[in-house]
Amino acid sequence: MKKYINILLIILFVILEVFLLSNSKIVIYSFRKTLNICLYNLMPTMFFSIIISQILIKLNIKNYIPNFIKNIFIKLFNINQNDVIIFLLSILSGYPNNGKMLINNKNLNNIILYTNFVNPIFLICTVGGIYLKNIKLALIILISHYISNIILGIILRKNNINDEKEIKNDNKSFLNIYNSSLKDTIYTLSIIFSNILFFSIIISLYTNITNINEPINSVLIGLIEFSSGIYNISILNINLFLKGLIILIIITFGSFSIHMQMISINDKIKYIKYLFYRILNVFISIIIYLVITAIV
Repeated sequence: MKKYINILLIILFVILEVFLLSNSKIVIYSFRKTLNICLYNLMPTMFFSIIISQILIKLNIKNYIPNFIKNIFIKLFNINQNDVIIFLLSILSGYPNNGKMLINNKNLNNIILYTNFVNPIFLICTVGGIYLKNIKLALIILISHYISNIILGIILRKNNINDEKEIKNDNKSFLNIYNSSLKDTIYTLSIIFSNILFFSIIISLYTNITNINEPINSVLIGLIEFSSGIYNISILNINLFLKGLIILIIITFGSFSIHMQMISINDKIKYIKYLFYRILNVFISIIIYLVITAIV
């Protein structure tokens, strides 16, 4: 079976190489467009969110969070104090940084399923403020996205192994903490952007061999690589409600580019299980979005 899969992959990558050689101008244009999105929309938000989360962990932030706050999450999700910090910092920094924070965690393939948070700064400032020019809609998307993850966490709480072990961080100087956090952040960002750029080539190939109407095309692009897809959807001539719904689906699913980023950062992730719960997460978030928009 593996032999046939390898043959199929070889054929696909040969086709991709031929496409690159015969459509260099299209590929370069797509590469530049994606690079601009990375540098000017993703990089500012992701860099600071990831490095801050790394610094906070190394400064033992869990010792400074009030017990009553930690106890809420411990009881809600049946997790320990260390996992509480991962959950909170996943909200702050977004995927795929949660995959990095869960390396060597016994609950990796459970907690990873409900810490599937988009970077909130990117969603509010970039998507809401620049793309959609509607912060209220961006907040509705974010709340629907958050609640769907919390519901999943409650559903999956019984699957956690709740045996807390103290994670000891050496008493290093802040300069050492900063340097190590910076290196970790650069490594993580290099994986993220390398995957995004690779998938931009896949999108170029896809758009040149298909002829699908624009709304559906933008959704499919978003499922392949979410940043390009979200931008395309934001400029479509459709109503805001539908734009918000489609963007919610894309950020909750995460796109295959994000999935590959997660696996590249943490190869212990069980992908089929992860993929199934991404789809379930999408359905839950859609229901919540419809309820909230009906109320407000």
